[in-house]
Parts: sequence; C-alpha cells; structure tokens
Amino acid sequence: MPDYTRWLNDLPGSNGEELFGGLYSELKKIAAAKVAAERDERSLGATALVNEAWLRLQKSAPGKWRDRKQFYGAAAEAMRRILVESARRRIAAKRGGGHANVPLDELDLPAPVADERLVGVHEVLDELEKHDELNARIVKLRFFSGMNHDEIASLLEMNERTVRRHWAEAKLWLYRALNP
Repeated sequence: MPDYTRWLNDLPGSNGEELFGGLYSELKKIAAAKVAAERDERSLGATALVNEAWLRLQKSAPGKWRDRKQFYGAAAEAMRRILVESARRRIAAKRGGGHANVPLDELDLPAPVADERLVGVHEVLDELEKHDELNARIVKLRFFSGMNHDEIASLLEMNERTVRRHWAEAKLWLYRALNP
C-alpha cells in the first residue's frame, strides 16, 4: 500500500489526480470486500460507501493525517459507521418502520441476521476497545474494512502471525460478548 499521507495533507492545494486515483481504488477495493458480504439489494454499493466515507473523512480531519495508519484507521471507522447506520435503517424498515402492523399468520419468513450481527459487533466493539485497543483496531480493519491479515500487518507494522493471534483473541472476545 503506497503512503498517500503527504498528498492527503496537501489535498486542498494539490493537483494529484493519479494519486487520488490510486487511493480511491484502494479504498474502493476495501469497500467492495465489505459490500460483497451484504446480500441485500438495498445495501450500499462499494462506490457509494467509498464516496460517503471520503466525504466524512474530509469533513472530520482535512489535512491532519499523521500517517497511513491513522488514515486507514479513520477510513475503517467511517466505513464501519456508515455500514452500521445503513443496517440500522434496514432493521427499522424490517420491523415496520412506522407502518401499521399486518398479521402474517402461518407465513414462515426467514429473518436475515447479517444486519443484526453487524449492529451487534458495532455495539460491543467500544467495550472491546476499552479492554484491548489493538484487538479492537484489528476487528475494525478486518470486519468493517475487509482487509486480510497481510494488509493489516503491513498497515500496523506488525508480524502477520501476531495479527492472526490478535484476531483469534478478538473473535473469541466478541463471541462471548455477543452470546452471554
């Protein structure tokens, strides 16, 4: 992953279309991995997710990126929040969304759990962050950004085996938190 930090910090006055194209394609690859897991046709597309995340990143900290770790961490957090907001809207719509209840006697409809799972992980992630910030960061990058172990290791400047170990610990913690 190239380091776009300097370019991002100079963005308001720079003319770096080729750099923006590279950064945009990396973010879109991350977003595409996350959106591929969504099976609902009403879910966000990769382009919409990247564009919304980009807007939020520019609004929250334009020109203030220390390094690529901070930028990709912020991008993962922005994508996480966007996906959770989208999932919550879909859950609300599934549960009536303010419409009158219509009885569906003897109608066996499978309830998708992807949105509930996404919101559940989001809700316990803040608690994990209080206990273990590194594991929480790895969960955000893995679960919400779709990065693989090698990409996370490169980004966090760690050994890939260490990332795998922390991911296993975090998964166990999340499982226990979600299934008391």
